[in-house]
Amino acid sequence: MVRSRLSAFICLLMGVVVGLGISTSLDWVGQLPAAPQMDPKEVDKELGALERQSRALAALAARVKPAVVTIYTMKIVRMSEQPGFDPFPFFFGPRRRSPLGPPEEFRRGGQGSGVLVRAEKGKGIILTNSHVASGQDELKVKLSDGRVLDATLRGSDPKTDIAVLEIQASKLSVARLGNSAIVQPGETCMAIGSPFGLEQTVTIGHISAKGRQVSRGAGVRYENYIQTDAAINPGNSGGPLINLRGEVIGINTMIFTRSGSFSGIGLAIPINMAKGIMDELIEKGKVTRAWLGIEFAPLAPEVMAALKVKHGVQVSKVLEGDPADKAGIRAGDILLEFDGKKITDSEKFRYLVAESKVGATVPVKVLRGDKTLTLKVLLTEQPDDLAAARPRDPASGKLGLTVQELTPELAEQLGYQGEKGVLVTRVEPRGPAGRAAPAPIQRGDLIQEVHRKPVASLAQFRRAIAQADLQQGILMLVRSRDGTRRFVVLKQQ
Repeated sequence: MVRSRLSAFICLLMGVVVGLGISTSLDWVGQLPAAPQMDPKEVDKELGALERQSRALAALAARVKPAVVTIYTMKIVRMSEQPGFDPFPFFFGPRRRSPLGPPEEFRRGGQGSGVLVRAEKGKGIILTNSHVASGQDELKVKLSDGRVLDATLRGSDPKTDIAVLEIQASKLSVARLGNSAIVQPGETCMAIGSPFGLEQTVTIGHISAKGRQVSRGAGVRYENYIQTDAAINPGNSGGPLINLRGEVIGINTMIFTRSGSFSGIGLAIPINMAKGIMDELIEKGKVTRAWLGIEFAPLAPEVMAALKVKHGVQVSKVLEGDPADKAGIRAGDILLEFDGKKITDSEKFRYLVAESKVGATVPVKVLRGDKTLTLKVLLTEQPDDLAAARPRDPASGKLGLTVQELTPELAEQLGYQGEKGVLVTRVEPRGPAGRAAPAPIQRGDLIQEVHRKPVASLAQFRRAIAQADLQQGILMLVRSRDGTRRFVVLKQQ
C-alpha cells in the first residue's frame, strides 16, 4: 500500500516537471520572431520570379538538347564451346568439335550518350566516353530529331575516357564549348543524356567540387574531374554537363554509388581537357604524351617536415634506359620542380609531364641528400603499353614481392641508417612473401640475407634468388622498421 502511494506520488511529481518544461518551451517558442508576412502582390511577384527562372531553365535545355545524341552499341561476343562445368565429358568422354563451324556467338548491346560539337561539309563530330564507344563492332547514333545513323570511331583515349565519333549527316545542331577552368563549386549546372535508355533526359544540380581524382581501375589515368550533384545514371555516360550559358563544361563519365544508381555524386571530364584530346584524336588518331620514365609517390607531411621542403614528389623507381635514367635521376630523389614549375601535387605533376613536348629537354630540380641539383631530361614519347614499359623484377612474380635499392635518403627516412639490404616496396598478400613463415614479409621491411648470404644490392639479391629453389624453401633474414630481425622461409604454396 505504501509502495503504491509512493509510486503515484512520483508519477504526479514527474507530470508536474514535464508540464513546467512544456510550458517553458511554449513560452520560448512564443518569443521567436514571427515569419515575415507578405501581401498577395509580393507573393505573386516572388512566384513570378521563380516561374521566370523555371522557364529560363526549360529554354536553356531546349537550346542544347538538339545537340545531344543517344549512342547504341553492339559487340559480338564469342562463347567458348563449353562454358563452365559440362557433365558430358565426365560420363561419355571428350566432346567432338562441332562440324557446323566456329563456337556460338551472341550480340551484346549497350547504350550511352554523346554531344555534337562540330558540323561541317556533311559531317558531324561527337564527343563521348571511351568506355561507351571503344571495342564495339557496331556504333549507331540517334539524333534528337529521330534520325538513326551509323557512326565511325575516329579515336579513343582510355586514359582520359574520351572518344570521338564521326557521322555523315547534314542539318546538325552543335553545342557550344565553354571554359571549365573558370567553373566554381556552387554554380548551377545541367546534365542531359539517356539514363537507362530514357532519351533526352534533363537533370539540374550544382557543381560540387573540382579537381577530383578517384583512381579507379588499373593502369595510369589522367583524372581531374568536375563533381556534380545533378542526377547522372547509367546511360548518361558521354553526355554533356552544361552551365547556365548553355555551354558544355564537362563530359559525364561516372558516378559514385553502392546501388548502381544515382547517389548524389557524379563526375565529368572537364571540357578543356576533352577539347585537347579531341583535337589530337581527330588529327592523329591517338594522343601523344611525353614520358619521363619514373614511378613516384606524394610526400607525406611528416616527410616534408623532416626534409624541410614544402613541395615535391619522391621517386620510388627509375626505369632503366628511359629519360630519367639517362639524365641521372635516382630512386629516392625528391623532385621539386619540373621545367621551372613547382611540383605541388602528384596528379598535377603527372599532367605536367604528359602535356610537355615530346623531344624537348627540360630542367628538373632534384633534392638528393642535402644537395639540390638541376638535371636536364630529354623527354621521349610515352609508350602505348605502360605495363610493358615497366618490367617487373624477376622476384616480383616468383616471390610475390617487389624490392628496390636502399638509398641513403630512404635509409634516413625509414630508420635504416648504417644498414645494408634491399627495401621491400610491395607484397602480394597471397604470394609466397605474403605467406612467409613464421610471419609474412611487410612493405617497408629490409631483406638483408638470402640463404645466409648478405644481399646489399639489387644485383646480389637477384643472383641469390636465381640460385634458390622456392619449392624447397628460401631462407631470408629480414629487418623491420622497429629494429627487430627475424628469419623467414618463403615456399611455394
